[in-house]
Amino acid sequence: MPATGDVLTDLVFLKPDDKHLHEKPYRLRYDPGGTIPRTNCETQVQKNVLIHDIRGIETKYTLDRNGFQVLKLESRLNPEDFHDREKVKTVYYAELKELLKRTFDARKVEVLEHGIRKRHEDFPISTGKDYEYLQPTSIIHIDFTPTAARAASSQLLNVHASSYRRLQTLNIWKPLYGPLTDWPLSVCDSRSITTSRDCIATDVVEREGFTENYQVYYHEDMRFCYLSGQLASEIILFRQTDTKDGCGTGVPHAGFRNPKTVAGERPRESIETRVFLYY
Repeated sequence: MPATGDVLTDLVFLKPDDKHLHEKPYRLRYDPGGTIPRTNCETQVQKNVLIHDIRGIETKYTLDRNGFQVLKLESRLNPEDFHDREKVKTVYYAELKELLKRTFDARKVEVLEHGIRKRHEDFPISTGKDYEYLQPTSIIHIDFTPTAARAASSQLLNVHASSYRRLQTLNIWKPLYGPLTDWPLSVCDSRSITTSRDCIATDVVEREGFTENYQVYYHEDMRFCYLSGQLASEIILFRQTDTKDGCGTGVPHAGFRNPKTVAGERPRESIETRVFLYY
C-alpha cells in the first residue's frame, strides 16, 4: 500500500514506435506551415503510476546517488519579484551560484536561463488561445543529452567543457508559493533508469536554432518521487548530464496532476533554472 503522502497518478511518456529505429524523433516548437508535421512522436498515458513522497526522508537523496537532491534557499526576492527578469538575474542567480559552490565545491557555476511557469486554471484543458505564461510540462523528459549540454556550454556560455575535469548540468526547481500541492514536480530516481532502454535522443527545433533532449519510454522499474507540501524555501536540484563516471543518465521529470490538491489552492507558480557546474 502507498504511504500517506504517496500518490497514484497518470504520467505521459513517449510511445514506442518502430520508425524511430531509422528516423530520429523530433519536435518543432513553431508551425512550419505546408505539409511538414510538427513532430514524428506520439505520446502514451501510463495510468496509476506510484509517485513516492520523500517528505521527512529527503536528506537521504543525493545528486550522485539518486540524481536529485533537496536544498534550502531563503531567497531575498519575494514571489512577485520573480516575474522581474532583471531581479532574478541579479539576485536569484547570485544566490544559486553561492549555494551551489558552497554545497558541491564547484570551481565555476554558470546559469544558462530560467523560466517562470504559472498554471492557468483551465490547464491541462486547452483554452484555444495562447497562455500568458508557460504551463507545467506534463511529458516526462530529460532537458539535455550530453552532446547538447557541451554545445550549450561552448556556444551559449562560452565555456569549453574540455577545459575542466567535470561538467555537471542541473535543473533547479522552486515553487514561488508554498506549501504546494497543485501540479508538483515528479523526478525519477536515476538508479531505476537504463539510458539505452528508456531514453532516445530527440531534436527540439526552434526557428532560431535547435537542441537535443531525451524523450523517455515508460518502464515498470522506474521509481518516481516528489516532495509533498514543497515550500518556497525548498529547491529540488536534479541532474540533466554529468561527465563523472558512474553518475549515469539525467533524471526524467515532469509536473503531474496531484490527487491530493487542496480545493481552492492557488494554481502552481514556479521557477526552473538551468545551471552548469564546472569542476
